[in-house]
Amino acid sequence: MLIQLLQVSLFGQEGETSNVRRTTSPNCPVISDTACRGNAANTFVQGSSTSEVLAQLAARFCGCTSIAGNLAIQLSLQDAGGLTEDSFASLYHLREISGYLHLSNIPAVTSITLPNLRVIRGQTTLSSTHGPVSLLVENSRIGSLNLPNLTEISNGGATFVSTSGMCGFLGVDWTDIMTSGQLDYSMSGCTNMPDSDCSSCPSGHCWSSGSLYCQNLTKTGCPQGCGRCFKSPGDGSYQCCSSLCAAGCYGPANDQCYACSILNNNGSCVTECPPAQVYDPALFMLVNNPNYRLASGGLCVQQCTGNLLEYAGTCVTSCPVGYTSNNGAKCVACSGGVCPRVCTGTDANGVTAGNIGQFNSCTIVNGSLSISDSSIASGADLEVLSTIQEIQGFLRIESLNTLTSFPYLRNLKKIGFPGAAVNLSITGPLCQPGGAQMYSLVLRSTSLQSIDFSSLEVIQYGGYVLGGNPQLCYVGNFTHHLADTNLPVCLSSNTACRMDPTACIAAGFVCHSQCASNSSCWGPNDTQCDGCRNFVYKGRCVAQCTDVVLSPGNSGIFQNNGSAVCEDCDSQCLGGCVNGKGPDHCVSCRHFSIVTQYGQLCVASCPLGTYANGTMCTPCYHGCTAGCAGPLPYVNLTNGCLGCSHVQFCADGKQLSCLSSCPTNTYSRRVSSPQPLPPGLSYRSLAMLQASTTLCLPCHHLCASCSGPDLSDCLTCRHASREGVCLSPVEHTNEGHLGHLFGVTVTFSVTISVVVMVMFIVIVGGVICVRVRRSKSYSRLIHEGEELNIQEEGGTKETPVSVIWNKQMEVEKKVVQ
Repeated sequence: MLIQLLQVSLFGQEGETSNVRRTTSPNCPVISDTACRGNAANTFVQGSSTSEVLAQLAARFCGCTSIAGNLAIQLSLQDAGGLTEDSFASLYHLREISGYLHLSNIPAVTSITLPNLRVIRGQTTLSSTHGPVSLLVENSRIGSLNLPNLTEISNGGATFVSTSGMCGFLGVDWTDIMTSGQLDYSMSGCTNMPDSDCSSCPSGHCWSSGSLYCQNLTKTGCPQGCGRCFKSPGDGSYQCCSSLCAAGCYGPANDQCYACSILNNNGSCVTECPPAQVYDPALFMLVNNPNYRLASGGLCVQQCTGNLLEYAGTCVTSCPVGYTSNNGAKCVACSGGVCPRVCTGTDANGVTAGNIGQFNSCTIVNGSLSISDSSIASGADLEVLSTIQEIQGFLRIESLNTLTSFPYLRNLKKIGFPGAAVNLSITGPLCQPGGAQMYSLVLRSTSLQSIDFSSLEVIQYGGYVLGGNPQLCYVGNFTHHLADTNLPVCLSSNTACRMDPTACIAAGFVCHSQCASNSSCWGPNDTQCDGCRNFVYKGRCVAQCTDVVLSPGNSGIFQNNGSAVCEDCDSQCLGGCVNGKGPDHCVSCRHFSIVTQYGQLCVASCPLGTYANGTMCTPCYHGCTAGCAGPLPYVNLTNGCLGCSHVQFCADGKQLSCLSSCPTNTYSRRVSSPQPLPPGLSYRSLAMLQASTTLCLPCHHLCASCSGPDLSDCLTCRHASREGVCLSPVEHTNEGHLGHLFGVTVTFSVTISVVVMVMFIVIVGGVICVRVRRSKSYSRLIHEGEELNIQEEGGTKETPVSVIWNKQMEVEKKVVQ
């Protein structure tokens, strides 16, 4: 993890900064897996006294390494109360602030030290005449403010006002820290000369005198094109940090950063957190990603904490429009785009102009509703009721003779709640059963011609009463919506429950042709049927799904013949879908397609494990372990692997391919291994690799396996060996067979003494004559590195390998001629 790497490079065994005196250890655990919630803009840590503010400071931030928001502390100059540097020990572990740091009215204290603070991002800032400010110290009596590891203010400047002689900040190189802001100390009371001695600091800059508070530069001296850089421990050169780093780094990889510019995923700086699903090329399908993480502030976390809600792979403080929280954990899409809002019912008091406002945007009525002529007489705007989807009680529309149409509950889906139905005693042959019964819906004694309950799904926990509505034509069959057929139903016998259907049709109250009934509907339109004759699409009755007129670029319609429902094709479809509505049944894809074991799958973006090749998601090279941006089989952030567990390198320092393990003709080194760098490699060639990546580097060309780059590192040989040294093919051949002239094989070594060789030639009759010039003698060839030394008369010179092999072969040819 990044925290652990930082502790190795910056901290001692207990995690404290190695070059800064540690204040009293805070008695709280380190919080590194989530960001602590900071102050909102223009607010401070609460407290009526210095002691209360410091207590709140410790309660909220003790052990925090990251603050999402601002850190703003305001005390009282008159309430010193024995303030010491240890009073702020709760902030010891703090490393980054996403907003601003504001210290105000701090009474006399020798120093305030935040030894581990690395970056102030300035995502929210304070205003000043010089522009946005991310670090503000004002009206304070601090002896010295020490932020020795602060290496970046990402946005905004630094301002010091009335600091009463605290001028150590003038010893800091602010151009190395700030990205866009400027230093303003015009009202601080300080001159242009710092009050601290930085002569003992390598950088020449510090926050206070001495070597304990030296400033570490991460931008000054960087090569062109670097955002920030680090000094190589090998040759002392400055090398670029990864572009994903913030505040500097201690190595070239994206898991060697002091902080991350975008997101920190378990110690590696990334542009986005691991997605919920990844592509499995072996299964040809998307599978759940065990490494799925959510973006929370600048961290990738396993779950949202601190009252944050999960939404679209992130942690948010509140759900966006059209979404609501699901048990306080996730944001889910609201039904029909209208999110639940609970309001209190009127019960028997009825809806009036005085209480109609409480139903504005209401979706769930906790209680009952009663509507009558008195509601209209009061001037109540009943259209406010049109958002109601559920009444958790009874609905009573009674004695309503001033209206002929009632469309105001057209979105109502459910009526009824346990124990909340109204108890009425009605007798008559059309009341089954008679006597006192519980009713959830009462509609009687009205002059209505139509009532629109076209969204009604269920009447529950009570039956319904329908009577005294002699002009009512547009009304559905409430019995079809009873949750239980045993619920009571009471139809008026002494006055018409509704107008005779035949009379309604004669009067022009006709249901739409696509309605299931000519006389049972909620109105004349195809969206007001009480059941459809053929198919239904989003509450509209149609003859065929193809009759639905869709907007250009729509996803298409799927006709489900089994359920007689027309359904929208998946949003990733373009031009329709067949045999199903899912993204695996699209005629064509709106964005990208990927091949799975079941066929084509349409996706909004190519999943991890694939890359966009036109509109196709093509599987990454099998050796990529962190996804890819293209087909190249090695790490290339624009056209290859984004990460690999093992990377094989050629002798010239170029990557060959990503692997699951190193092959036998290579040796392994970790990117984070100590200096010096292996032969042929540079920091530039390692800049894109993570510190955990294993490098597979080529053995000496005579090795079959090795532990390092030299000939002496060979574990096994490609050809043969002599006395533990691997031989070249030429050396091996010249240890071949002589003596075939006599039908006898005698093996001789090239290295046999010249005298013995001459004696053998004389014995066999002088067939072979050898002259050996000894004016020059070649010493034993030493095959190490890319250049070998040859001892000649008159001195030593370095000769390339190819030249040495040529000379060796010339000598060997003369020996056997």
